[in-house]
Amino acid sequence: MNSPQFNEALEMLKKAPRKVEVLKLLLAGHTNDEIAQSRGRAEGTVRKQISNIYKDFGIKSEFPGDRVLRDKLKDLFLKHKPEWVSNCSPAITNKASNQLQKINYSGVASLVSSHDEIFKESGEELMFLAINILEALGFEQHFKMNKASQCIGYRLKNPGEKDKRYQLFLKQSLFGGLSFSINKLILDPYLLNFKYWIYIYEYNLFSDSIAARFLVLPGKENLFLDSLNPKYWNTLEIERKTSGDFYLNDQQKPEYYDHNKDELTTICLDGFSEYNVSDSKTYLCIREDKEFDYTWQMFINSRDILQEFITYFGKILLNMELYDISDDINVPF
Repeated sequence: MNSPQFNEALEMLKKAPRKVEVLKLLLAGHTNDEIAQSRGRAEGTVRKQISNIYKDFGIKSEFPGDRVLRDKLKDLFLKHKPEWVSNCSPAITNKASNQLQKINYSGVASLVSSHDEIFKESGEELMFLAINILEALGFEQHFKMNKASQCIGYRLKNPGEKDKRYQLFLKQSLFGGLSFSINKLILDPYLLNFKYWIYIYEYNLFSDSIAARFLVLPGKENLFLDSLNPKYWNTLEIERKTSGDFYLNDQQKPEYYDHNKDELTTICLDGFSEYNVSDSKTYLCIREDKEFDYTWQMFINSRDILQEFITYFGKILLNMELYDISDDINVPF
């Protein structure tokens, strides 16, 4: 952008005083959270304002709001309007500063304000938050990030003899929220699998079938157990069990396959719903990702759950020991 173009863009922006205030705070180096706190706005609203500022000055990058964009904006003002950078004073009030969470999750800077309540966020907002949390964990040091359309994938930079496939996928959902897919080897030890027994006459044997898979959120185990639907109290609550296999019926009273009707009786599933097992804020429903069948998929539409989930499992991914050798890295990136 040359000088006349810059001045024209700046004059247009000055017609929107609120954007100017956000711009000055941005140039002063304040985070989105700090800017939102100082202005009494939702962080998502501030991110949109910042994204529009980048567009106003013709700044583009792979993902809106990252450090590259900030550096490009700062360099542009240092070239054409350096006083806006050097003389820009912080506008964060003491009240707002006191409300910020300085440290969260063992040293990871909090990306959510202390008074935030759980509420549905757009996929774009949650994607932005997820990327920043992973960045704060130091993900970029060990994982390569690739992006295509509304999907971002992470795989080890130097896998050696370890798994060469993508270990984590972030995808914006068409229905709002964010879809996560993680290598099954990572999630399997943490899953709670609801199953039921089947007796197959033809082969004179017992078999089991999956009814649903869940991930009880780390730190929410007690609340999950204390809020259980009465149908599942006996085994889960007594054993305080939040992972492993749970059977909805007894092997001595299994379900039967009716060859005459060519269907399975599922009495134990009458009234069963994976969405009313316990407090909805304590667990996630798990699916197999049809596109990447070596991963488990879940959907998140709450920033609180997102931060808890991705911080916990992000650390596990950073310390993982995956020795399965795979050349299957052909994904659409």
